[in-house]
Amino acid sequence: MIGGFAVSCGVVPRSSQPPAITTGDTNPARTGERNPSSSAEDDTASSDQESSAPNAAMAVSSLNEAKASLIQAYRDWKGTPYVLGGASQEGVDCSRFVNIVFDDYFGIDLPTNTREQLNVGNGIRRAAVRTGDLVFFRTGRKTLHVGIAVNSGEFLHASTSNGVMISKLGKSYWRNRFLAARRVL
Repeated sequence: MIGGFAVSCGVVPRSSQPPAITTGDTNPARTGERNPSSSAEDDTASSDQESSAPNAAMAVSSLNEAKASLIQAYRDWKGTPYVLGGASQEGVDCSRFVNIVFDDYFGIDLPTNTREQLNVGNGIRRAAVRTGDLVFFRTGRKTLHVGIAVNSGEFLHASTSNGVMISKLGKSYWRNRFLAARRVL
């Protein structure tokens, strides 16, 4: 046997479907009415040094929109059972769920397995976790788990025991297994 590897949440590759191509789709049905190509972003980027107040207000607005999209994803997927390699509301695993949420609600294409998701975006400290950040946990010697921060204290994920749910990051089980956080929004 070459290289025994324990299968973990999200390490099963996407089925034989070809990977989605990210095209900057702004279809409100897919993005939860979020418009990532807002001209306000272009205006504030050029006036970055003039005033930080508009950027702070825009960041709060974007975070509120992200939180609303994540709450909608939770309502749409709540209770969907965990199925390793699953990719539908009949059953889904943690990394595929994260992939689906980012694709359907934010128009962002992420990898479909946890180890690859651990390399996207920018690494952030645990204390800096905010809405929309990916949060990773080491749940076994060779197993990882991923979810999406809904706010600084909770995250949305496909739990192996309860399916799609929101859990508290401060709960001892998750706090003791925290591995990393990545910012992609």
